[in-house]
Amino acid sequence: MDRWDDLTAAVASIRAQDEPPAETILVADHCHELAARATRAFPDVRVLRNRGRRGLSGARNTGVEGARGDIVAFLDDDARAEPDWTMRLLDGYTDPHVLGVGGRIRPAWDTARPAWFPTEFDWVVGCTYRGMPEHAAPVRNLIGANMSFRRRVLIEAGGFRTDLGRVGTRPLGCEETELCIRAAARHRGGTLGYEPLAVVHHRVPVARTTWRYFRARCWAEGLSKAAVSRHTGARRALAAERSYLSSTIPRALVRPFVSDARAPKATVPALVLGVLTTALGYATGRARGLGRDPLPGPGRLALKAFGLLALPVAVLLWILAMRTPVAVDRMGGLGLLDVLPGRYWCALGLLTAGFAATLLDRAARTPRHALYTVALVTMLHATPAVLYENLRYAWAWKHVEVVDQFLRLGTTADDARELTPYHEWPGFFAGIAAAVRACGVSDALTIAVWSPLAFDLALIAPLVLLYRNFTRNRRIVWAAVWIYFSTAWVGQDYFAPQTFAFVLYVSILALALDRRRRPLATVALCAPLVLAVVTSHQLTPIMLVIAALALVCTRAYRPVGVPLLALTVTAVAAWDLTVARPFVLDQLALARDQLGHFGANANSGMVDLGAADPGQVLVAQVDRALTAAVVLLAVAALVQRPRLRRSPAALLALAPVPLLAAGTYGGEIIFRVYLFALPAVAFLVASWLALLCLPRRRPSPRALVVPLVLTFLLTGFVFGYYGKERQNHFDDGELAARDTLAAVSAPGDLIVAATNNFPGAYADYEKQEHRWFAMETPALRAAVVRDPVAGLTTLADAYDGATAYLFLTAGQRAQCDRTGLLPTGALDRMDRTLAGARRFTLVLRDRDAVIYRIEPSR
Repeated sequence: MDRWDDLTAAVASIRAQDEPPAETILVADHCHELAARATRAFPDVRVLRNRGRRGLSGARNTGVEGARGDIVAFLDDDARAEPDWTMRLLDGYTDPHVLGVGGRIRPAWDTARPAWFPTEFDWVVGCTYRGMPEHAAPVRNLIGANMSFRRRVLIEAGGFRTDLGRVGTRPLGCEETELCIRAAARHRGGTLGYEPLAVVHHRVPVARTTWRYFRARCWAEGLSKAAVSRHTGARRALAAERSYLSSTIPRALVRPFVSDARAPKATVPALVLGVLTTALGYATGRARGLGRDPLPGPGRLALKAFGLLALPVAVLLWILAMRTPVAVDRMGGLGLLDVLPGRYWCALGLLTAGFAATLLDRAARTPRHALYTVALVTMLHATPAVLYENLRYAWAWKHVEVVDQFLRLGTTADDARELTPYHEWPGFFAGIAAAVRACGVSDALTIAVWSPLAFDLALIAPLVLLYRNFTRNRRIVWAAVWIYFSTAWVGQDYFAPQTFAFVLYVSILALALDRRRRPLATVALCAPLVLAVVTSHQLTPIMLVIAALALVCTRAYRPVGVPLLALTVTAVAAWDLTVARPFVLDQLALARDQLGHFGANANSGMVDLGAADPGQVLVAQVDRALTAAVVLLAVAALVQRPRLRRSPAALLALAPVPLLAAGTYGGEIIFRVYLFALPAVAFLVASWLALLCLPRRRPSPRALVVPLVLTFLLTGFVFGYYGKERQNHFDDGELAARDTLAAVSAPGDLIVAATNNFPGAYADYEKQEHRWFAMETPALRAAVVRDPVAGLTTLADAYDGATAYLFLTAGQRAQCDRTGLLPTGALDRMDRTLAGARRFTLVLRDRDAVIYRIEPSR
């Protein structure tokens, strides 16, 4: 309150601007009396109370959060702006690469400048000093009393550090220096401009003209530079100071002794004392470790120790669990959940608790977050590969068989029937076939077994890069990565073109949202990835078009969104109208029938809970609960953090929804929409968690929510990802039965099975016909279940002259029971009925499979 006259003069200078500001904000730094008086005295000014830490940095951050304009300018409460100040500052923003603009600060001495006070040290009183540019020029940093920034730059940089900056009368500073360095590092190619015609007058009271203040301010400057060096590195923190010491100071020392000099010799002692005091302050600050977090108390030490120890112990427990014999052939309705040993669950629980402790530890660095994430991905996705004797997922077997065909023929098949899409989008398979040849192996089985782990590990880096475009808070970044892998329950990480294309999709988004490069350079980097996606998968290119269109809708990303959209649309159109044209034309009628049916398309892939196995009913319910929880937490983030609504994360989370109107995509569209939305949704959930629970200074009781939320999400994941393994696992008996079928059948024969859920379902697929009666029309399904003999013989007789074989396996039985495709036990009853049928000759029956030859009709 003792500077009320200064404040009144500052507000009056803003009111007198030739270019009036859109709004004027005054922040009261934890002084309720000042806030109340200012509210009454300045009705045209928005008066805000500092919601952050006490001090200049907290007050500035509060002002930035409350501002509504694109450009935010700062004026100290003891400074007066010239009438053309705002106009001069705004002129600097005609270049879109300008991040901020500052101006000249002239000292307004209450008394005359002391004779001993050198102009080279006017920074001591917060003013422009000799050695700064005389004309408009780019600079490393702006000075706090007269500076402006694009608001988005301040928001994305995280604002001013509250552990730097003046608090009360303590003459510490450099918070604007650290912010400028941080903002420039984030926005490569961006510049900070100095416009000397944008002038403010900064009052210098008598108390700041004494030797005592001069020494104290130089000492504090050294301490502050030491702290900034800790945060940004000495090279960047001292770049301007090196030039100042090597050029400006030597000239200042010589100037009083040349004949035409007007500088008094009395400035020489001040120059020497100022340099030595600042240097000593810097050395002291480095020795004290200024810029580091303060020494932790017992609670923080315990948190840090737990975060460090939990990781190796969890990994050791997981290794021991993998060395424990696991009876995977005894899986029941809950899949692997029925048989995984207790050590595995202890390892996963300890890893989750350790990662939560790492998130709560502000001193934890990126390597520790990364190691925890790699351990999580390994535990989740290497476990089936270690426990199973064979490749899991019938879809992965199908893709291995497509690669085998590429290896056999060296080209695509002319008539691949239901596998036609793989031959009209062959990029992934051709690449894997080339890799198999290069490795000198006979097939892609080994690659396929470990591909879930490899793809998920490869996805970590693109996710980190993507999230760093949204925030510089490393804890939010790694929390989002962890949450992504804890909620990606849909099992779309197996050996498939979709998985390959999805990794590229996230990589393209990460590149496109990085504004440190020029737009055309970014698109050039994305071009090979876009082409790889377009040639490998049908749906992902469409999603990429929608995502690029979403970027075009934002002003900030339109420069890169437009050329990226043009590139993607051109590539998709060129491919679909040439190579993939036959398949695209065949699908148009089906797409037309399904277009716009959101509900029907979404429900097409849902399990019929009324007919499914009880264990699978529980799994499906947990899946749905997890999905709903993730969506609700993302919505909560958007409600509680309005700034996120303007983030590209919000657009990318909503962008996949239109796919629901396009068709069923074989019953998988709802899962693909979830997959494409999940990277952005995971970031929103992490932002909500950070807002609610991650401490800025000291842990609070709400921090306990972090491990609880992470545990809840991971629990939902293991149900969704491991709960269906009874149908995804194939033992040696099923492979042996498939080999028997291959030995007794011949090219041109018909293979009949309930579903394609068995290894080798598409072996030599270009040579044989296949019918999966449980996956066809409801009428055909019902006919076979009602009268297996009549239904199957009718099916076989439709292929005149072909020998037909019926092949039923444990994997098919598990799928039919799990999903309700057929009534529970239908395949066992069918086997008993066929055993005495006249036209059915038993070829093989064992625990894993049964083979019948269906004799031709006479």
